[in-house]
Amino acid sequence: MTGRRYALFLGCNVPVRNLGYELAARRVAAALEIELVDLPRFRCCGYPLKALDSYAAILVAAHNLCQAEAAGLPIVTLCNACSGTLTEADLELKEDADLRKRVNEDLARVGLRYQGTTRVQHFLRVLDSSPGRQEIRRRVSRPLDSLQIAVHYGCHYFRPTRVYHRYGVDPREDAEAPEALDRLVTATGAASISYEGKNDCCGGGLMGLRPDLAREQAGRKVREAQGAGADALLVACPTCGLNFSNSQPDDQELTILYFPQLLGLALGLDPDELGLELNQISADGVREKLGV
Repeated sequence: MTGRRYALFLGCNVPVRNLGYELAARRVAAALEIELVDLPRFRCCGYPLKALDSYAAILVAAHNLCQAEAAGLPIVTLCNACSGTLTEADLELKEDADLRKRVNEDLARVGLRYQGTTRVQHFLRVLDSSPGRQEIRRRVSRPLDSLQIAVHYGCHYFRPTRVYHRYGVDPREDAEAPEALDRLVTATGAASISYEGKNDCCGGGLMGLRPDLAREQAGRKVREAQGAGADALLVACPTCGLNFSNSQPDDQELTILYFPQLLGLALGLDPDELGLELNQISADGVREKLGV
């Protein structure tokens, strides 16, 4: 993976409410010789606008795509919603000449022009590539074979499937029976365990309307993972991580980890470099089990 460079798209949640995720991603990328470049003119991905004004959402996304094009870099994201929004906008702009013309007319007002020369990927998809997994296995110095991990993909990691498949994401990946995170967990030496409701939503989509139902859904998944013997619940999405952290059962908390934090432990990095202390739920149990 040496020499790979990406424009890092943090989105809105990660740099404000998920600092541990960001720190771990940056540290792991450096350890794997992946360069993450910060582009100061990146903005919100546009996701919050989609339900109100779909064109405005695409225009905002196009603004971000233009920043990466100008830098000559592909985009890597840490958020499922950001990844999906930017991917969908990029695909629609590539396929719809009329939409592309209208967007470029508006972008011209701020001196930008979308050309369709960049590409969007979730950071975990970069790591899940064939050379990525091979590199992870080669560099693991602290095998996590004492850990049992329950993975949670989040609804937007594979959806909309029609968008991702047309965009060139491996069509063998089934949103109803995903394996990508399980593969990555296994590459660290940890066990990825099955549990009831593994592919269910975290409930985050209900937070604005029925926060009680959102917490109930997240709490149920946490209890199901605990019941299966999980040492931690692993997530790929900052919103999912927040919802699980804020919906813990009263009797017993379950550690919530972002994959780069787990990977960093396997690579032998100092836990203090991985932002574990910034997570809402303590990771002390995981650290004790690993003796770090």
